[in-house]
Amino acid sequence: MLFSRPDIHFAADDSHRFLPWLIGVMACLSALLLCLGISVNSWIIDHHGHYNSLTVNIPAHSDNLPDKITRVRDALKKTPGVVDVAQIEQAKLQDMLKPWLGSNAGMDGLPLPTVFDVTFDAKAPAIDYNALEKNLSLIAPGVEVDAHERWVAAFSDFSIVAQCLIGILALLILFFMGVMIAFISRTSLKLHSKTVYLLHSVGAEDIYITRQFQQEAFRLVLPGAFLGCITAGMIYWAIGLYLAALPVSLMPSLVITRSHLLLIMLMPLGCAVAAWLVARFSVIRQLQHVL
Repeated sequence: MLFSRPDIHFAADDSHRFLPWLIGVMACLSALLLCLGISVNSWIIDHHGHYNSLTVNIPAHSDNLPDKITRVRDALKKTPGVVDVAQIEQAKLQDMLKPWLGSNAGMDGLPLPTVFDVTFDAKAPAIDYNALEKNLSLIAPGVEVDAHERWVAAFSDFSIVAQCLIGILALLILFFMGVMIAFISRTSLKLHSKTVYLLHSVGAEDIYITRQFQQEAFRLVLPGAFLGCITAGMIYWAIGLYLAALPVSLMPSLVITRSHLLLIMLMPLGCAVAAWLVARFSVIRQLQHVL
């Protein structure tokens, strides 16, 4: 049987009092980090749609502005690979500036540039942004071409580095959790050495004795990791609600998704199985040296 009644009285160990709490804290920290890594990955995916777009800004102080707007729009439509050119309304630009200037700031008299949102075919040859900006500057001096691909690529690179750091920290926590299980299993083996010798003297094999410690490690880790992951999910959910309630639209989203729930549900079982394996390798090696 996978979980039979143990022949070793583990309940007398101090590990039953302290280990589940330590496992819970470590699982909580690791789950929080992994949930953050999932959210960072979703930010990267959300920004992939900006790779096939750019923004063209015409300064508000340009002379003969209506004529330059028309000529720039026509030039953009004639650019190879461009599929759509849409002028952003001034009211929408004001809404976009509210996170920086505040909703009470008077922007009616604020000189805003004329902005074109340009979409191009992702399968078309790459557009030379510098050449495009140079050609448009001949029509409207001071025009700026803001390629979304540039800042999205920079954001993606930063997010990937952040994901790697988050993943390394989470793996370090899980690694030290495994090291702690290994040391506790070896210590428990020494504490119950008389019982182990007795079992071995009546014919119990090493694998049978090892299974006793594996079962105990599984029983200790599973509830602690479960409570830790549930706590991490609640903390992450509360942080997401707090950030969503802030009157700042630039704050990142920390919404609990299906991937987060799957992680929270499966991580306790994964920690328990890992503890099962760690206890097996640490105890059986110790038995081979002692018995």
